[in-house]
Amino acid sequence: MNWIGSDYQLMKQAINHSVVNQKVISHNLSNIDTPNFRAKQAVFEQTLNNEMRLKLAGGRPSERSATTITDRAGGAMRSDGNNVDLDYEMSELARNQLQYEAMMEQLNRRLGGLKTVIRGGR
Repeated sequence: MNWIGSDYQLMKQAINHSVVNQKVISHNLSNIDTPNFRAKQAVFEQTLNNEMRLKLAGGRPSERSATTITDRAGGAMRSDGNNVDLDYEMSELARNQLQYEAMMEQLNRRLGGLKTVIRGGR
């Protein structure tokens, strides 16, 4: 959607990542007692950095999904083979919620500015 500008694609990808990340964290939490379950993570930052470099070089951000889901490396493995850490997941849940709210606020401000322009400054 070029009428909003290229930042829109990056905001959209960041918001979509937060939604996917919420699902991944919820999935991890729902499997906290499942033997041999390996916690997953939604990876976005590297793709975002690549997209920002592309934008700064004058390119256009891609419209493909910027989030990949991988097994989370590290973490303490319990005797049942599960590596989900409740404290870690809850802190990631809070961090993700704050990021989502910040991106939505930024998008709403951007769209509000466009609305003002469309209305002729009123």
